[in-house]
Amino acid sequence: MGPLRGLWRDTWWLWFVFLAAIVGVAYLVTPFFLFLIPVFVVMFLYFAFVRYDENGRNKGDL
Repeated sequence: MGPLRGLWRDTWWLWFVFLAAIVGVAYLVTPFFLFLIPVFVVMFLYFAFVRYDENGRNKGDL
């Protein structure tokens, strides 16, 4: 849980912006864009486990 909490702590606002943009575009253009939500979940998990250690601290430059 450390990597997930670390990434959420540092970028929670960005994920809300992404979600608002996806929902807005899906409402205005086509609901097809809602398929991007699982893509962002996978991206969140990837960056959490690559960029943060088990204690939730940023690994920095590798």
